[in-house]
Amino acid sequence: MYRLFRIISNLVHNAEKSYHGCTLVIDLEKSPLEIPGQKFDHPLDLSQNDLLSLAGSFSAVDGALHIDADCHLRAFSCLLDGRSILGEDLARGARYNSALRFSKEHDGVIVVVVSSDRPVSVFRRGIEMNGQCVWRAPKSCIFRPVLLNEWL
Repeated sequence: MYRLFRIISNLVHNAEKSYHGCTLVIDLEKSPLEIPGQKFDHPLDLSQNDLLSLAGSFSAVDGALHIDADCHLRAFSCLLDGRSILGEDLARGARYNSALRFSKEHDGVIVVVVSSDRPVSVFRRGIEMNGQCVWRAPKSCIFRPVLLNEWL
């Protein structure tokens, strides 16, 4: 799993440094999905640095990279589709919403989207996973406030 994380991190940082967006489909299914795109006769082993560099170049092309659990690039320029779902944000664009829809349709995938304006989004099962914890103060309290002198 570390090897896969290292490969994904490399591709994300490559896109960030090059100021282009990209989408990575990490396919954790036992039998990899059939995703429309430019397929290879023999998937490329991304643990080889020269092939990882090539994948970085492919990430600049429209469409997603399809990477399996064995760290092989199965296809590039993949089209992600899915039915419209609750939670879409049309202001975020096609890459974001396509990833959201596709991840909802396929339980065994994680989709990473690097936006050209630099934010990175990670999707699983139609939910954007992020490291933010947003706390909001409650608007009302169901309990009567207790004064300090009443508590003592």
